[in-house]
Amino acid sequence: LYLIIFLASILLNGLAVWIFFHIRNKTSFIFYLKNIVVADLLMTLTFPFKIIQDSQLGPWHFNSFLCRYTTVLFYTNMYTTIVFLGLISIDRYLKVVKPFGDSRMYSITFTKILSACVWVVMAFLALPNLILTNGYPTKKNIDDCIKLKSPLGVKWHTAVVYINTGMFVVVLIVLIGCYIAISRYIYKSSKQFISSSSRKRKHNQSIRVVVAVFFTCFLPYHLCRIPFTFSHLDKILDDSAHKILYYCKEMTLFLSACNVCLDPIIYFFMCRSFSRRLFRKSNMRTRSESIRSLQSVRRS
Repeated sequence: LYLIIFLASILLNGLAVWIFFHIRNKTSFIFYLKNIVVADLLMTLTFPFKIIQDSQLGPWHFNSFLCRYTTVLFYTNMYTTIVFLGLISIDRYLKVVKPFGDSRMYSITFTKILSACVWVVMAFLALPNLILTNGYPTKKNIDDCIKLKSPLGVKWHTAVVYINTGMFVVVLIVLIGCYIAISRYIYKSSKQFISSSSRKRKHNQSIRVVVAVFFTCFLPYHLCRIPFTFSHLDKILDDSAHKILYYCKEMTLFLSACNVCLDPIIYFFMCRSFSRRLFRKSNMRTRSESIRSLQSVRRS
């Protein structure tokens, strides 16, 4: 299954990179989307290692490499995407509800600084997990990444899990709050200004897409991840219940991985420049194919 996601992600996000490469950073919204593309591509690079692990093609000590590098890269970029989805919802809220607010909030410079801060914070949380996963791998501890960490590494890992879970909850609240606020504002303004409300309705539909992708990909995983984390760290459940939570976590983790294929849907529905460039490219292809067919008919 991860092979299918990997191939689809390379195709979809490769196309997204090509399109965004030809789109200038005119708005903060476009710049946030470009950051999500980068996070999705970095997350996609971890899938081949996951495929090797699941198919048991690698040597037994291959899991130590996964625990130290691949898993950290996967989760770092997953939560980076979550944070940028939250920033996009705030951006949509400000553009619709408070379009005449502080101009610095809408500037590209502010957006670049904020985006850089996100990457720096996520790297700060990830690097100690790389460094402190330094235990000697044996056949007894290789199947559990937590056993490969030093005592300080276990404490840091626990702290990062709580921080990431907190970030998810905050973004979830922000998404729901922004969606409700935009919906209420559009409902009130539609009674007074029909022309302007139609444009704002599009913003509401776009954030609806973000909420749908967020709930589909990330909510099921965290509903399983939170009880699994507590049972794993505190040993409050027996082994059979812990295994059930583990399998639920792995299945819902697959949904989180599917986010790399669903994010291009956000680009298409929310970014007018993206959809225009995509249609322009498809129209150029159809025109070139029709010209070739006409030339072949004339030659015959």
